[in-house]
Amino acid sequence: MTLTSIMGFLSLAGWMAVLAGAGIAISNAAQNRPTRGGIALAAFGLVVGVVFFLASTGLVTVGATQVAVVFQSIGGDPEEGNLWKTPLGPGVHIIMPIINEPILYTTAVQTYTMSRVMDEGQARRADAVEGRTRDGQQVLIDVSVLYRIDRDIANTLHRKWQNRYENDFVRPTVRSAVRERVANYSVNELYGGTSLITTTDADTGESRTEQAVSKLPELQRRLNEELRPVFADNGLFLQELLIREITFSEEFIRAVEAKQVAEQQAEQAKQEAERARTLASGQADAAVTAARGEANALRERANGEAAAIRARAAAEAEALALINEQITKNPMLLQWRYIEQIAPNISMILLPSNAPFLFDIEQLMQQARR
Repeated sequence: MTLTSIMGFLSLAGWMAVLAGAGIAISNAAQNRPTRGGIALAAFGLVVGVVFFLASTGLVTVGATQVAVVFQSIGGDPEEGNLWKTPLGPGVHIIMPIINEPILYTTAVQTYTMSRVMDEGQARRADAVEGRTRDGQQVLIDVSVLYRIDRDIANTLHRKWQNRYENDFVRPTVRSAVRERVANYSVNELYGGTSLITTTDADTGESRTEQAVSKLPELQRRLNEELRPVFADNGLFLQELLIREITFSEEFIRAVEAKQVAEQQAEQAKQEAERARTLASGQADAAVTAARGEANALRERANGEAAAIRARAAAEAEALALINEQITKNPMLLQWRYIEQIAPNISMILLPSNAPFLFDIEQLMQQARR
């Protein structure tokens, strides 16, 4: 129970004492008895009621999340709207009853929501902000505004809006700003998540596909930057404006779905082509490796055969050289080898009368003498 309520209760008790005293005085007067006790009680109750009534109306209790704007009906400053220059903060304050009138405002954070879902926001209907993008697409934007009354400049709020600030300032100001800002973006830039955008170079005519990030966070940031000074000029502190959801048209959603299907098919075809290219490359590499292996084998075999031929030729040449050396030293060796080869198969040889002898007797005799 606050001090003001206690004083109000005592004031009420005083007025009840007035009624009780008056009743007692009237009853005693009717019975020709003294009325002094009833009149005294009524007088005491009147003093108590008036004093505590004035005391209760002269005390202002401001809560921890409140601010009091004080209107002065007599002697106020017209330039300030007859308001005290400094609003009253939390605590108990004394004012002049009747002449000064306190108006209490909450300084707690308030939320104003505009949603396409009925009964989700302050308005009991579908209340999302309708806007059009730069390329003419209609979108519905669900917005929540978190704000509070600035205690230091609460007089400004009271002079401009009083208790109509939510419906007459917050709602129309935010809706107008959102519409204007949305018109600066294309529907693809606002689409949630990431999307692929194909662009064509004007000079080369080449097309390239890039991944574009949604600019929804940028839109929200710019709205906050734009609206904070506007709120401050009207006695409010904008804590944050939140874009909760953007609803796109059915045509755009179908187009996005079709595009995603086409992109998936293109990606699948790209992967299949890459697999085919990898397979062909692997087969080509295998064929090259096999051909190189066969070539190396043929080269090694040819080198081996050439080496063998060179070895045989060298051996035959060496043998011929040795034979030639022996024949040179022993001229009859050739005839001897001839006789040796034919001797096992021949018992008798008949030679013509003009044929030379197989052996030169004189040479054999000379060899024998040596």
